[in-house]
Formats: sequence, C-alpha cells, structure tokens
Amino acid sequence: MSGLTDPGFALYVAAAVALVVWLGIFAYLWKIDAHAKALRRTLESRRDQPAKPSMPAVRPERVAAERKESHHV
Repeated sequence: MSGLTDPGFALYVAAAVALVVWLGIFAYLWKIDAHAKALRRTLESRRDQPAKPSMPAVRPERVAAERKESHHV
C-alpha cells in the first residue's frame, strides 16, 4: 500500500486536521474575548465621565414664544 492511503497514516492526518481546526476556533474566541474586554473598558470609562450635552440648551421662554407664534400661522 502507498503511504498516503495507509489507514494508520490517514488517522494521523485526520487528527492533525482536527487539531488545527480546534486551535483556530480557540484563537478566534481569544481574539473576540480581547475585543469584548476592550469594548467593555471603553464603555465603563465613558460611563464614569460626565455626560456632555449633545445639543445646546434652549431656554424655556424662547420655546414658549416660538410655540405661540406657530399657532397663529
């Protein structure tokens, strides 16, 4: 029999392929875990900081005046 078709050799090839697949899955999960930890640290640091207003504050008097003007249109 040829070396490539030998049942004993085929068993080692299958084990090597399975090992490479498991190592790939492990490395992928490790990478995802590192990204999740970095994202968690970023979100926690943003949560600890005071919130910045995204829009400038509008005085209530101005809003009330604009509403009165829009009702007369």
